[in-house]
Amino acid sequence: LVLLAEKALQLLDDRLTLEEAVRHLSSFNVAGIAHLGSISDAAIQAANQAGIPLIELPVGSDIGKLEADASQLIMERRREAQRQGQEVGRRLFELAIAGEPLPAMVRTLAELSGRPVVLEGRDGRLLAFQPAPGESITAEDVTAGLSQTRPAVQAWYRNVVSGASSADPPHASYPLDDRWTRVVSPIIGRDGLLGSLSLVVTSSDITGTDAMLASRGAAACAVVLAREQAAATARREIELNVLDEILDGALRSEISLVQQARRLGHVLDQPHAALVARFDSGGIGQPRVSFDAMRNAVEPAMSRLEATVLWRIRHNSIEVVWNPAQTVHGLDFPVALQAELGRQMRASASSLISMGVGGVHAGTVGIRQSHQEAKQALTMSRRLYGPGQVTRFENLGIYRLLFAARDLPELRSFHDDALSILIEYDRQHGAELLRTLGAFFAGRCGPKETAAILGVHRNTVLYRLERIRDLTGFDLDDADVRLRLQLAYSAHIALYAEPAGVTSGRETRTA
Repeated sequence: LVLLAEKALQLLDDRLTLEEAVRHLSSFNVAGIAHLGSISDAAIQAANQAGIPLIELPVGSDIGKLEADASQLIMERRREAQRQGQEVGRRLFELAIAGEPLPAMVRTLAELSGRPVVLEGRDGRLLAFQPAPGESITAEDVTAGLSQTRPAVQAWYRNVVSGASSADPPHASYPLDDRWTRVVSPIIGRDGLLGSLSLVVTSSDITGTDAMLASRGAAACAVVLAREQAAATARREIELNVLDEILDGALRSEISLVQQARRLGHVLDQPHAALVARFDSGGIGQPRVSFDAMRNAVEPAMSRLEATVLWRIRHNSIEVVWNPAQTVHGLDFPVALQAELGRQMRASASSLISMGVGGVHAGTVGIRQSHQEAKQALTMSRRLYGPGQVTRFENLGIYRLLFAARDLPELRSFHDDALSILIEYDRQHGAELLRTLGAFFAGRCGPKETAAILGVHRNTVLYRLERIRDLTGFDLDDADVRLRLQLAYSAHIALYAEPAGVTSGRETRTA
C-alpha cells in the first residue's frame, strides 16, 4: 500500500505527475495508492488501466498516523489469519491422528473455512469435493477449471515441492474461470508429492486466511495420505505373496492361503480369470518399457477402473487375476484395462499392449489353469495377429489343441513330414513358399484372395502353388491333402513364430 503526498512528488521531481507515478508504481504490483492532494482525470484513467485502487485522502490527513494505523490493521489481520489457521490446523490434525478418512478431513475444512474444498491425487484425479455450507457449487462446476490449471500447477510443484516442508507447504492461486479461483497447496510426503488440496474462492473475495487454511489443510491431509500409503504398501506386499503362491504353485497351505486372500477381499472359491499383458515395442530399435514405467501405468489404471484384483509384473509382462463378479466391467475387464493402460502410456506411443485372457475357473487350481491359458493366448495372439490385440483362449480354436500338444514328438514329426521340404527350400532360395501356403489357406484356397493377402500378382501365386506341388508331390486340389497341410501349417505357427497377417478366423480386440 503506497501512501503518497503531493509534496513528496514535487520533492522527488517537480515535473513528476501523479499519472506518471501511478504507471510507474503499477510495475511493482502494489495493492493500492492513497494520495494526499488533488487527483487528475489522467491519474484516474491510469489507475483504472492498471487495475489499482486510487484513494483520495481528506485534506489535512496525517500520513504518518495513517501508515501506523494501516500497519497495525495488517498485523492484526495477519495474526487473526494465523490464529484461525492454527485453530483449523489443530482440528484437522486431531482428526488425522484419530484415523478419520480424507472425505471427513475435506468436509471439516469446508465447514471451518466456509469455502468449497477440492482434494486431488498425485495424478490429478479428484479424490474428494465438499461445497461450503449453503453453497450450490458442485464438483462438475470446477472440473473444467481444475483441468485447465493442472499443467501450470504441476509446473509450480516441480519448482517448490523438493525443498518444501510437509508440515508447512507453500500455496499459490490460479483462476479457474471468470468467477472462481483455486488457492492450492501441495500435499507432500516422504517421497515427494502425494496430491493437492485447494480452496475454491470467489476471485474478488480471496484473503490471506484462505492461503493459510489451504496450507494447514494440506499438512493434515499429508498425515492421512502417508498413513494410507503405508497401509497400501503393506497390503500390496501381502497381495503379491498371495498371487505368487497361487500362480507359481508353491502353496504353504491351501486353507491358510484362501483365508488370507479372503481377508484381502478376494474369495478364491468364486470364479476367477487371469490375463497376461505385454508391452510390445512398436518398431525395431524401440526401447523396452521399464519396470517403473509399467508400474506407474498399472497402479493408476487399476485405481481408475475401481478394480479389486491381484496383479504383478513379471519381466515384460503384467499378470492379473480378477473376479468378473467383483469388477464393474465383468468379463470385458481386459478390454477396459487395455484402453486405460493405453491412456496411461500415451507418452510412449511406440508401445502396443497385447493381452491373452484365460477362461473363468474357480479355486486356486482353476486360477492356475486360467493363467496358463492366458499365457498361451498371448503367445498365439502375437504369432497369429501381431501386437496390440486382446485374445481370449476360448477363441483360439484348433490352436488350443496344437499348443497343448506342442511338446509331443508326434506333432513335430507330423509337421516335419509335411513342411520340412518347403522350409528348407525357402531357407536356401527365399521363395516364401511357406508364407504363400499360409495365405492360400487364409484366402480360402482362392488364388485371387491369396494374391490380395500377399500383395502380389495372381500369376505369382499360381507359380508358387505349382512349385509347392513339384517339391512335395502334394495335390492341392485334394481336400484330404489340403486338410493335412493346413493342420501342419497351424502346427508350425504353434511351434514357431510366424509373421502376422496370413491367418484367418481371429476373434480379437484391437488396441
